[in-house]
Amino acid sequence: MKMIQGAVVGVGGIGKWHGQMMRDTKRMEVRAVCDANEAMREVVAKEFPGAVYYTSPTEMFAKERLDLVTLATPHILHAPLAIEAVKAGINVISEKPMATRYEDALAMIAAAKAAKRFVTVFHNRRLDPWFLAAKSVVVDDRLLGEIFELNSGIIYGPGPQTWRGYKHESGGLMFDWGAHLVDYMLNLANSEVVSVAGHLRRASGADPKRNEDYGTIRILFASGAVANVACCAQDRIQPLRYRIVGERGTLQDEWKWEDTGKLKVALRLGTGDVADMEVSYRKSPTQAYYDNIAAHMLDGKPILVSGESAAKVINVLCTAERSSAQGGLPLPLA
Repeated sequence: MKMIQGAVVGVGGIGKWHGQMMRDTKRMEVRAVCDANEAMREVVAKEFPGAVYYTSPTEMFAKERLDLVTLATPHILHAPLAIEAVKAGINVISEKPMATRYEDALAMIAAAKAAKRFVTVFHNRRLDPWFLAAKSVVVDDRLLGEIFELNSGIIYGPGPQTWRGYKHESGGLMFDWGAHLVDYMLNLANSEVVSVAGHLRRASGADPKRNEDYGTIRILFASGAVANVACCAQDRIQPLRYRIVGERGTLQDEWKWEDTGKLKVALRLGTGDVADMEVSYRKSPTQAYYDNIAAHMLDGKPILVSGESAAKVINVLCTAERSSAQGGLPLPLA
């Protein structure tokens, strides 16, 4: 049986998990690992025996016959490494966000097409049990009817201990969990974006090199629906993961992490009464993402996350940044 030859760049954090999921497909093997930190060599030898260790991605791309590489690096490196990889004939999985600039996301897609390779993004949150349940209610079964408003927020703000807390390396506050929340909203609204308004701010006296402390994005869709996304490190009351309002009722979900949770849905009946119901989360393991990649490469199955769909998230985030710089003015997408 043909085995996909895979590699991971950046194994100090979440990269090790990516290597494990590659291996768990039973259709991929981790042929090589790259990390600039020599201290990770021992960890790699233990976790992925037989994998060749590199400290230079360029050297690894040149020396190894790879089919696939996962990029688990600081966000600013996703675009240049992806472009270098596809030019070397290697398919790419990038951690989210796809890039820190929309033009870089487009360049990644163009380079992949020119090389007849693919670039996909690890939007694993499309497999979240709560997202699949919400999608079944809002998009598939249309229980809420026409959607008026979608809301999603989280208490989040990485500290200065790692690169995630710095604007240049990460892209900014909204380029981390904000990318997941925007992706939720785009998929649940299921409509084209008309305009985006953003507001980003740091606390008084904060280091300008650090990420913002607060961010909010307002998205207007062609359907007339409006989505609000918020991230804030200082919030002390957790916002709802979802609050979606439609012509027939409301869906609500709190930040719970168990696969067996339930959404709350309140529907207005024809009698005028309101019926409260619960919808069980739809369990789907994150491993399904890598299983899909293997099936795409070996069996020709459709890919779960297209580069184009991931680039839409970056377009929204970058438009929100431009809007914030103009006082929160609603702007069309690039």
